[in-house]
This record gives sequence, C-alpha cells and structure tokens, in this order.
Amino acid sequence: MRGLPSFMVRRLAPFLVAAVLPSTVLAQAADRALLPELAKVKAVDAHSHLLINRVEPVGKALAPQRSPTDLPLRLRGVGPEWVRAWKVLYKLNLPDMSEKRMAELQQTRELLVEDLGADFSTRMLDLANVEMAIVSGEPLTGKGMARFRFVPRADVFLRPFAQDAAEALKPFFIAARMYTLPRGLDEYLSKVVTGALERWVSEGAVGIDLGVAAWRSLDFDEVNSEAARSAYGRLVVGGDFGARPGDVKAFQDYTFRYLAREAGRVGLVVHVKTGMSRDATGIVGNGNPILLGPTIADPTLSKTKWLLVHGGFPFDKETGPMLLRPNVYADVSVQNLVRSPTELGESLRRWFELAPERVCFATDAASDPSAPQLRWPELTFLGSETTRAALAIALSRLITDGLITRAQALDIGKGVLRENALTLHGLQPRQQSAMGSAEPAPR
Repeated sequence: MRGLPSFMVRRLAPFLVAAVLPSTVLAQAADRALLPELAKVKAVDAHSHLLINRVEPVGKALAPQRSPTDLPLRLRGVGPEWVRAWKVLYKLNLPDMSEKRMAELQQTRELLVEDLGADFSTRMLDLANVEMAIVSGEPLTGKGMARFRFVPRADVFLRPFAQDAAEALKPFFIAARMYTLPRGLDEYLSKVVTGALERWVSEGAVGIDLGVAAWRSLDFDEVNSEAARSAYGRLVVGGDFGARPGDVKAFQDYTFRYLAREAGRVGLVVHVKTGMSRDATGIVGNGNPILLGPTIADPTLSKTKWLLVHGGFPFDKETGPMLLRPNVYADVSVQNLVRSPTELGESLRRWFELAPERVCFATDAASDPSAPQLRWPELTFLGSETTRAALAIALSRLITDGLITRAQALDIGKGVLRENALTLHGLQPRQQSAMGSAEPAPR
C-alpha cells in the first residue's frame, strides 16, 4: 500500500483483511449472533430410523462388532462431542470407550427406556431440540405418536423375485387377496404396488423410503411397457436366480418410474438414498444423484416430490443444481454425522446460493448393533447440533458476502430446520418468508 494516502489505507484495511483471512475464520467470527437464534428452533427431522420407545435393535447380539477404524472418524464415539451427548442424554460422564464404560452406557440406556416407557422417544427428541421425526417404517398409531410421521420402505417392490422377498410381500398379497406373484406385470403393479401405496396413505404415511443405491445404481432408463411385461413374464417363471441381467434391469427401471409416478399421484414424497451410507459400506458411486437426473426430468413424474436423502454426499456439489427443480429437495442426513460443521457449512452455502427453500434437516439416525456407541438418540443429538452450527457458518458467509440480510438468514435457517420439511410433506402451509416468496402445501 506504499504511496497511498493514510485515509485510503484506513478505509481499505477491512477489505484487505477479509481477502487474506480464511473464509471459515470470518464465518465463525460472525456466527455467534446467529447460533443462539437457530438453537431456539424446534426442528423437524425429515428422515430418521429411530426406534419407537426403545434404543436397542432386534438381534443386536448376533451382529459382528466392527473395529472403530472401519467407521468414519466422527462415528467412532471418541472426542468431546460424544462426552457431551452422553451427559445430556443419559447424565453419564464417559471419558473413554472401554468395555466397562460401554457396558455402563448400554445398561443406563435400557434403564431409562424402562423408566420412561412410552415417553422415551419424545424425551430423546426434546433433548435434541427436535419436535417431529419422519421415520422410515410402517405407520404406527396410538398414544405418543403425534410427533412422528412415517415413510414405509418400498424396495421390496423392485425385488419381488429375490429368494427373501416372499415373506416381505406376504402382507401385500393378503391385502390384494392373492397368494403369490401374479403372472402379469400390470396386475402386479395395480394390485400389489398401487394397492400398498393407497393403503399407506390411508394409514397416514407421508412418503416412501427407497434404499436402492445399496444394491444397484440410480440410473433408471425409460423402458417401454411391452419390454417390461416380457421381462416380468420371464422373471416370474424363472425367479431372480440365474435371470438375465437385462430382464432384471428392465423390470426394475420400469417399476421404479411407475412407483415414483404413483407416489406423486397419491401424494407420497419419494425419499431416495443418495451418496454414501451411514456406515460407509456399499459402492458410493451407485448413489450419485446425477444418475437420477433423467428420471426426475421425466414429464410424467412432474407431480412427484423427491427428497435426496444424504444430499448425495460426497457428490453434494452435483446435488445443488438439481434443487432448482421445484419438486426436488435434499437433506443433510449422514453429512451432519460424518462431516465437521465447517465442511458441512461450505456445502450448505453452495446449496443456499441456488435454492435454500429446498434444503431440509435430517439425521438418518439409527441404532446399529455393530458398534455400541451408534444408537439413534446420540446420532439425533449430534446431527441436530452439527446442523445448527453448520447453518450459522453458512449463513454468516452469505451475510458477509452481502447476499442476504440477517433477517433473511434466520428465515433460511428456520426453513432448513423446520419449515421446508413440513412444506415438502404437506404437514402445514408454507408461510410468507423474509425471502419474499410463498408456497402452498403440496396437499
């Protein structure tokens, strides 16, 4: 700055400091005013696998225990955030993960379940500052269910010929008054698939859950009905074992689009897993959300609303432009369990520059019997805290860059934590926002 008048040096100094300091440092310095406001918001977990009024999964003793190094760093149960979670949830001080400490943790959980009974799940949600959870599983009714909505799993409709599918399909066969797979594809789709979706709607479901990327890629080609009928005819006779790969793919591609189309017709949101899984298993590339592009762009699926669960991570950059479609949303589940607030905040900032109204908070929290620390209350708590911190960082960046006001930042944050998921699932009307737009409830 040699040669510049001193008054110009004083005026330029803040801009020069901003240019040389890391962006995350600036954001973290600005987020202190936002975080307390975001902490007040009662969140809606848009996708969870929590267990209603219990914490331990069925058959946990049969699951092989995994080495911590097989898990992402943040899921290993080490570090101050885990100590804090156990203190808040169970009033336990666990400085390490020794066998003795983990036994104490599991015993405390079980005693708390027994003590709280039907209030256990809601108590855990309260401690995570979550008002409602949209849970993967069959709809449940009764006392204490007001804070839960359900998205039944629908993968079995894409794999009806698998050897383990018969038992899973039995309830749908009974409802359709049949004993086995029908010989024709049209009857299978109308009586089994559509019948199930319509029944789920009548029982209060708000979406369907598809974890397709765990066993195949998300590229669903457009298949004509005759080719699909022929493939189904051969598969229903010969079964999945030894079937031609072309027949399996043709049937699944056609049925996936049919399933998505029918979900849109009856008002169910399609929750489709994208990117990496919670336990970092499977082929990550199978879940690249870009593969869903042609399916989502299908004009016959324009009424279908999509939630890209996990936000496509590590392909979260690819997810961003997809949010410009008014029927496509993405959540931050799994990302808020395996990434730091700073890294997640950077992804959120990119998404917010495109479509902040279509980003949702979610955790994908579940109880994993392969590791004693991985239980849904802890993961819900950590996911909630991480998301709020990441939001403060991302929104502070947008304020610092002069793209939004503080009022607009808070409006975006509340949308992510709560309003966007409610709007997507038709649970309440979209209210006028500080961003200057309003959107009616889907149904």
